[in-house]
Amino acid sequence: MDKNDLAKLRKEFRAGNDGLKLKEICSVYIQKDSAQILGVETEYFEQMDELKQEFYLKGFKKLITGQLDSKIFELSFADNKLGENPEQKVLFNALHSDFKEQIGYIVQKITGHSESYESDYMISFTRGEFWIPAKNEVDQDDVAKNDVVNVFEFVMGTVNLVAIPKRALMFDFEEKNFRVDIPMNVYINALSPEEGFVFPSMSEGYADSNKVIYYTKKDNQPNEAFIHHVLNCEVIPTAQDDKERFLTIIKDVTGDQVEPEVIANVYEQISEYIIDANEDSEIPTLGVKAIEQILVKSGIEDTRKLESAFLENTEKANYEFKATNLLPSSKVIEIKCSVAQIRIRHEELKRIKQVKKNGRQYLLIEIDDPAILEGFELSTEEF
Repeated sequence: MDKNDLAKLRKEFRAGNDGLKLKEICSVYIQKDSAQILGVETEYFEQMDELKQEFYLKGFKKLITGQLDSKIFELSFADNKLGENPEQKVLFNALHSDFKEQIGYIVQKITGHSESYESDYMISFTRGEFWIPAKNEVDQDDVAKNDVVNVFEFVMGTVNLVAIPKRALMFDFEEKNFRVDIPMNVYINALSPEEGFVFPSMSEGYADSNKVIYYTKKDNQPNEAFIHHVLNCEVIPTAQDDKERFLTIIKDVTGDQVEPEVIANVYEQISEYIIDANEDSEIPTLGVKAIEQILVKSGIEDTRKLESAFLENTEKANYEFKATNLLPSSKVIEIKCSVAQIRIRHEELKRIKQVKKNGRQYLLIEIDDPAILEGFELSTEEF
């Protein structure tokens, strides 16, 4: 799955889409402290009123909204060489057989880890399908078949936390007095799931039942208990994990000090590598040999420590980084020192130098136009 597959999924989750069909929706209210089920509701999506449909539709759409390997993770089922992973079977059966029976098994798995959540919570499930136009096929007479579609069947599950409304002072218009309002109901944060999943995953518009999509609300903080015990999947590194390990490898190779231009060159080489891979319709990954080539092209000629640093930080000689995870997550990066924090695009790192004059350190930034301070143009002096 890549960002294009994710965009296809996300595009379908909108009100009024005739190509999307959600079937039954089952919601279960769980009390956190006792892990007790306090209520269950099953209703067909088409029979709901429009406002309720909107809440569920937006909540499920959240599961496919966010950055890959930061909020959204494509996971493989653990110990699944023969297709015998029990959780995969449950999810597969939920698509094609007794929906309530299969999700009941998942509910039990989730309630076994209620301590993961800060409050009572609601688990919601749905299954459905939508139609994706297939790539144009051509028959024997070279006529394009533009009406070919792929049917993508899926099951989704979300965990939504419950919020207890605060007491408030209110004015009673009938009695003409002020009194404390004691709310009797709780509110479910249905539009912002804490975590959830989509099964199966998607690859180039086709279902991949050997993988599941996991979503977490917290950037780079997947719930390993949910991944291991509920989905029975293998945990993968987050984008932040990959980037930190990659930078540690470079530091082990180069030492503690590095020219800003070298880091700029590294990011530039990775960007070019991603572009080349995308042209070949490949998911760009970097092993130790590819990283060595990037470092050499970036001006790091001595790479003798690379293999040992790579193994120490990845624990696998054949490990491959996702190239997209190694670039800065935002358009700018920070340079920190005791007197300032400078935010700059990584492409502009070549304009920065740290120099020493008369025993004092300076940070020089090459600029095209005069710098502005509180509306004033800074005066210029020779260095």
